[in-house]
Amino acid sequence: MSIHSIVIVREAWDTRDLATDVVGSDGGLVPGVLSHRFEPEDLNSLEQALQLKEEHGGRVTVLSVGQPAEVDVLRECLYRGVDAVHRLLPPEGVQLDSAATAELLAAGIRKIGEYDVVLLGVSLPEEENSLLGAELAARLGSDQVSYVDSLSEVNEQGFLCKREVEMGSEFLRVPRGSVLVLGVYLLKDDPRTPRSAKAMLKLKMKKQPIEEWAAADLGLADLATKVTTRVVTHEAVPPRQVDSITVDPENEAELKNMLQDILGR
Repeated sequence: MSIHSIVIVREAWDTRDLATDVVGSDGGLVPGVLSHRFEPEDLNSLEQALQLKEEHGGRVTVLSVGQPAEVDVLRECLYRGVDAVHRLLPPEGVQLDSAATAELLAAGIRKIGEYDVVLLGVSLPEEENSLLGAELAARLGSDQVSYVDSLSEVNEQGFLCKREVEMGSEFLRVPRGSVLVLGVYLLKDDPRTPRSAKAMLKLKMKKQPIEEWAAADLGLADLATKVTTRVVTHEAVPPRQVDSITVDPENEAELKNMLQDILGR
């Protein structure tokens, strides 16, 4: 029994360790302040798909929307051993939201044809809202589960999904063809940790052509009309001011006062 996994990958802003404002006085983003990276949760999804292929056979197909900015995530997928990649291109000048992105992805998936599972990460890149998986499943007419940790008991009927919930774990059986949104992996040495790119594949795939499908070619020349959310301006979140105090660890009264302040009593 083989598995055909379709993985959605994205290039997202890298908002770690920001040391300067990224919003200008005009409400726009300051050019050059934010760099880009491979969306970490999408890397998790890619790793899950590659593990399914290794265990059950099959293939992994990867889709991404738009031209690369700094990181060519599709080529990075080739460096990790996927079988096929496709770049989906919206009409020039159209800023997509999650709804329009889902329309384009669904059209690309229908062009690919038969598949067993669609995997993507739960994230908030750019103007998205963490609902891309739900939007995509609605357009494909498929089941959808979010915050999936891992898949097991793969058979002809579907998959057993595990996800962490308060005070334990939850297991859900889903049919083949489902859209699964994977969460964040925080455990050290987690077996689901994404693998690194392989040097041999980098040499082999460095100049591999990447097939591009324009929205018009997928029957979505009117994709701009599918956009339901528009960004008018950006507003920086004021930095949080935290007052610090020094407490003598040997002074019981000071320690009690500190705890009372923390607990708001």
